[in-house]
Amino acid sequence: MENAGRRDITSQAEETSAVELSHNLTTVTTEIKAYQSIGGQAIFEIGRRLKWVKENDLAHGEYMKWLKESVNMNPTTAQRFVKIASELPNRYSSTDLGWKALYEIATMPPEERDNPQQLDSGETKKPDEMTVRELRETKRKLAAAYSENMANQTLLTQADKKAQKLQAQVTKLQQRDPDIKQVEVEPADYQDTKADLKAANEKIADLQKLVDDAVDDHNQRLAYELELEKAKADQEEIKADLNDLEVKRQNMLKQNAQIREVQKMVKSINELLDNFAVLRNRLDTTMLPDESSLVQGLTEMADKLIENGQVLHDDLAHPYRG
Repeated sequence: MENAGRRDITSQAEETSAVELSHNLTTVTTEIKAYQSIGGQAIFEIGRRLKWVKENDLAHGEYMKWLKESVNMNPTTAQRFVKIASELPNRYSSTDLGWKALYEIATMPPEERDNPQQLDSGETKKPDEMTVRELRETKRKLAAAYSENMANQTLLTQADKKAQKLQAQVTKLQQRDPDIKQVEVEPADYQDTKADLKAANEKIADLQKLVDDAVDDHNQRLAYELELEKAKADQEEIKADLNDLEVKRQNMLKQNAQIREVQKMVKSINELLDNFAVLRNRLDTTMLPDESSLVQGLTEMADKLIENGQVLHDDLAHPYRG
């Protein structure tokens, strides 16, 4: 039954992905809340609508306020939903991946999103089969490999240019017309050029070691920067969670204070009701003069007890939660 429900949601998401979104903020807000209640397959539709609201300024310059008060979502999470909807193809909407895993896939190089990757554990998985931790591990490896490749290409290009320049100088010297009538004289700068070419060739032979050292150094810095970026992102999420917890804590404090106050009042009222019961048992109404102020006061008291007791009974039976 659950799988059938998911297929229905996926089918609906595919059918509605081409439908133009509403310019009415209330309508878009209601749609986002509806998709929030559905779950995983709704991530793309939520991101699509968040992007629509922001790009079309439906919140009239108060996008952040609308996110917090109407959608109950922090800006970092909203930005990642938009990234997922913008970067990933529709076929990902049929997966059971959460938004955090989908965000990691959306921030991978496009050409690597469907390629199997080998993990530190020795397993080989495609990105849509990985956990969030495995996806982050894979992204660090891809970034390090890209950095290493760029560093190697730069160093080898520089060495190749210098070698070509020296080789051109040697070729130019070798192409000089010989003087057949005289003994061949070696150009004054020939030996210097030859020595420079030899030194360049030796330097090229040593470049691989220098490249390896430079790449190791760069990879360490890159790993640190990636960890720092991850820590900042995690910190933002933790701050948002702490804010939510603080709001809940304040609400609970208010609720507890109200409960204590009500309990105190209930105790006082119960004591009054006990006294009222004593009065009722001892009172002989036939002994009271008709139309007296005492009879009128007792009648008003009884009416108030009946009226307020009925209101309290109705409130308890149908509590207002708005």
